[in-house]
Amino acid sequence: MGNKNWKTRAVAAAVMTGLLGFAAHAEDPMAKQDKEAMKQGKQVGEAAAKRVKFVGSLAVFNNRQIELARLAEEQATDPRVKEFATKIRTDHESNNQTLRTWAENQKMTVSALMDGSTSDMGVGGSGVQQGYDKGMDKAGEKLGKSIDETNRELTELRAKQGPEFDKAFLSRIAEDQKKGNEMLKKGRGEYKNDATFLAILSQTEGVVSGHEKEAKELEKQMKK
Repeated sequence: MGNKNWKTRAVAAAVMTGLLGFAAHAEDPMAKQDKEAMKQGKQVGEAAAKRVKFVGSLAVFNNRQIELARLAEEQATDPRVKEFATKIRTDHESNNQTLRTWAENQKMTVSALMDGSTSDMGVGGSGVQQGYDKGMDKAGEKLGKSIDETNRELTELRAKQGPEFDKAFLSRIAEDQKKGNEMLKKGRGEYKNDATFLAILSQTEGVVSGHEKEAKELEKQMKK
C-alpha cells in the first residue's frame, strides 16, 4: 500500500441518485427557478461530500488502529499489551462494521470501509455533481498521505523489540485515541441533528476514550 496505489486505498465515494432530485433545465439563459435549483443542488452536493470525507476519515482511523493492533498481537512481549492489542483490534473492527452498516443504509459507499475497493461517483443533477466534486477536491490525496504515514509508522514499530516495542505501541495508541476523540467530538457537533449518526459517534467516542485511558495506565505500570 505504497505511493503507487494510495488512490485505490483512499476514500472514494458514491452518493446514489436516490439522494437527490435536482436537475438543471437545458435552457439558455437559465430561468430564475433553475438557478435556484442549481444553487440548492450545489449545497446538497457539498454537504454530501463533507459527510463522505468525515466517514472516510473515521474509517481510516479505525483501519489504522486495527493494523497497529495486529502488529502488537504478533510482536508484543508483555501479555497485558497483547491482550490490550486484541481489544483494540476487535473494538475498531466493530466500529467499522457499525459505520459500514450505517453507510449502506444511507446509500453511501466509502472505499476505506470496503477493503480498499473504489467506487465511481453516481451523483444525479448537475448542480449536485458540481458541489460534490468541489467538496471532494483533494480528499483522496489527503487520506492517501495518512495511509502512507501509517505504513511508515508500522515499519518503525516493527523494527523495535521487547519492552521497547511495547512502550512505543502504547504511546502510539494513546496519542491516536486522543486524536480520534477530537475528530469524534467535532463530528458530534457537526451532525448533532442526525440522531442515528450521532448515536454511532457517541458510542465510538466512549470506546476510544476507554482505549486512551487504558493505554496510559499500562504505560504507567510498565514504567514501575
